[in-house]
Amino acid sequence: MKKQAYAVAAVVDSIAATVRGATSVRPVTKTALMPALAVASPPRDAGMAVGLAGSWAGDIALLGDSDKAFRTGLFSFLAAHLGYTAALARRSTPGSRRLVVPIVAASTAGALAFAKAAGPMGKPVGLYALTLGTMVAAASTARGPGARRVFGGAALFALSDGLLGASRFVLKGRAARVASAGVMPTYAAAQWLLHTGFRESDG
Repeated sequence: MKKQAYAVAAVVDSIAATVRGATSVRPVTKTALMPALAVASPPRDAGMAVGLAGSWAGDIALLGDSDKAFRTGLFSFLAAHLGYTAALARRSTPGSRRLVVPIVAASTAGALAFAKAAGPMGKPVGLYALTLGTMVAAASTARGPGARRVFGGAALFALSDGLLGASRFVLKGRAARVASAGVMPTYAAAQWLLHTGFRESDG
C-alpha cells in the first residue's frame, strides 16, 4: 500500500503538470511525493536523508515559476545531490570507477552548454549540472545488491533535469511543452530507483 501511494502521487502529479487547468492540485501532489517515498522506503543513511529532504524543498520551491523560485529549487536540489553523492561514494568499491571519467566529461560539457543557454543564471545552473554529474558518477561506482537500480535512478535524474533545463532555457513552443511533460515521470522514477536500490543494498 505504501508503494502504491507513491505511485499514485507520481502519476497524478505527472498528469497535472501537463494538463491545462489541473495545476491547482500540484501543491498537494508534488508536495506529497517525497514524504510518500520516505514512508515507502525510509532512508537509513544520513546522506540519503539529506537527499530526500533537499528534494522535498526543491519540489516545493519549483511549484513557482519565477526566477527566484527556480534558483531556490536549484540550490535545494544541489544540496540533495551532495547528500546522495556522499551516500553513494561510501558504496564505491575498488576497480569500479571506469565510467567516472566519461560521465564527468559529459556532465562538464552539458554544464557549459546549459550555463551558456541560461544567461544570467548561467553560473548556478552550471554549478548544479556539475554537481548532478558528480552524483551520477558516484552512482556508477556503487556495487552490491541494488547497484543497477541506483545507477538507473541517477541516470534518470540527469535525464529529468536535462529535460527541465531544455524546456526552460533552450526549446520553445511545442518542443518545450513535450520536454516539460517528461520531467516529472522521469524524476519520480529516478527517486524511487535511487532510494529503493540503496535500501536494497542495506539488506
